[in-house]
Amino acid sequence: MNKPQLKPEQHKKYFRRSLDLLPGEVAVFDYSRLTILYFALIGLDILDGLDSLTDDRKKDIVEWVYRLQLVPNEYCSVHKCGFMGSTTVIHLKNHPGCEKYCESNVAMTYMALCILITLGDNLSRVNKSAVLRGVASLQKSDGSFKSNYEHGESDLRFVYCSLAICNILNDSSNINVNNVIKFISNCLNYDGAFGQNPGTESHGGSTYCAIASLSLLNKLNLVLDENKSRILERWAVNRQTNGGFQGRPNKDPDTCYSFWLGATLSIMGSLNRINKERNRDFVLNNANLLTGGFSKNMDSIPDPMHTCLSLCGLSLIGEENLNPINPALNITVRAANYLKQIQGDHTLPNKNIPNTDTDC
Repeated sequence: MNKPQLKPEQHKKYFRRSLDLLPGEVAVFDYSRLTILYFALIGLDILDGLDSLTDDRKKDIVEWVYRLQLVPNEYCSVHKCGFMGSTTVIHLKNHPGCEKYCESNVAMTYMALCILITLGDNLSRVNKSAVLRGVASLQKSDGSFKSNYEHGESDLRFVYCSLAICNILNDSSNINVNNVIKFISNCLNYDGAFGQNPGTESHGGSTYCAIASLSLLNKLNLVLDENKSRILERWAVNRQTNGGFQGRPNKDPDTCYSFWLGATLSIMGSLNRINKERNRDFVLNNANLLTGGFSKNMDSIPDPMHTCLSLCGLSLIGEENLNPINPALNITVRAANYLKQIQGDHTLPNKNIPNTDTDC
């Protein structure tokens, strides 16, 4: 039987098409368009396909992302500063009551920063102080972080996004790091993996968020000793079934977990324990050879998230013609090296922000 082959050009076309046109049913995600942009651009970077976008197109994308930045002013308190997920609220600014929706989301802020770095922006227009204080305002007494200031849910997903933002902006002085570590530790379960919150079921996605967060803090060994690391590695390796990875026991495999669990094992230095060839076959067999893109399984259609994370998973196991990724930040190594460069150049601004309690 012939081995499935990666078709980079098809997937580049899929991402470029996703930037221009999406099916009508995707309109429900208009409020988080930044998410689609993130997956498309990270995916193109992994495929070494950013050059297929013109310089003007890249500039337009950067300008659009900066339009989503909320900075402190008489209408917006620092607690809500960061990046929104879409211009939807901006377009509705004259609609009565829309101001209550005008606030940042920590996941969107993380993705916005990753997009800007990927496109070569030096983050000089990011209001660093406002973003970092906005993140700090989301931290709860148990150490976790909310998704947004008004009624946001809190779990390991937003812990990861918050710590990634602090890592990118090179400043964690505004948050209580010790409480974060305690919260992550409290999410560790008897089976060795992590739930989204203390007492919840272990899951591949939340386990990645925990391990990547600890890695960004350089505190992995503080939470996981040798025995705990061995138990977690066994749990993660055992999620490989029928070639692919499942998010939790007794579930079907899904292409995105080739990243979530592959990156977890990569950070821990244990990726060699999986069957890379079977995982590769599983992921590539879920590629659409007509339209490009990857679906989560054979019964689904491609989408930008599964396409990007499938490529991330393939990159981790060394697939040819793919750029390597930084598993903790989920951007390419190229972009991560550029981030180190601008951090070293001290180009990240530290703007003064006014003290105001006025809501957006």
